[in-house]
Amino acid sequence: MVDTPLHHFCNRELVETLLEFRERNVLFLLIDGTAIFGRVGRFDDCVISVVPPVGCGSLNLVQYRPPNPTLACPLLVSQILVDVCNIAHIVEGPFLFAPLTTPLPPPGFADAASIVPAAVQSARTAVAGERPQRELVCELEELEGQNVAIATLGGWIIAGQLGEVRRRCISVISTATTFFPPFFFIGFVTIFGPVFPGGFSVFPGTFRVWSNLRALTEVVLP
Repeated sequence: MVDTPLHHFCNRELVETLLEFRERNVLFLLIDGTAIFGRVGRFDDCVISVVPPVGCGSLNLVQYRPPNPTLACPLLVSQILVDVCNIAHIVEGPFLFAPLTTPLPPPGFADAASIVPAAVQSARTAVAGERPQRELVCELEELEGQNVAIATLGGWIIAGQLGEVRRRCISVISTATTFFPPFFFIGFVTIFGPVFPGGFSVFPGTFRVWSNLRALTEVVLP
């Protein structure tokens, strides 16, 4: 993977995990702030083919959304080739509807919506983000089983219950077990990012987010 311009974000453990999702629907959140929803297709060295999802309502094309909050709707294309070193997060779970459209807010979010912009900005400018990344990863390992939010390159913030940190390279976050708006809602993974209408999206039930810790910038505790 040294031939890719993003080789310093290369995460072989994440790629090995991605191989397990072959022919499954996933949402990719990239280091450049782009989001892509589709089905994992073929691999060619450091490039993955994302093809149209299956069993996701009437959607029969790949959803592509650049980090432009003014874009009214995602772009629909037949296929996208992605440099695996550009992947910040992989969201996997039982997708029944296209995830890059307007989300349904969890209970209680309406009351917290007004504080979302300030809270997210506070998280992105936290002192923790100025510390060496290896220290952040070490501290994240000690937080397994707790509700945390992690911020990464691309403007992403992932909030939920931290499952495990593997080889200091990837982390797994599932649905939260605490209520602490605007980050944590019981039974939901909350994802903040510029591609989503309103700046956020929620994923209920058995969704999990696999994160590339080479892109980690901050750790936020409730």
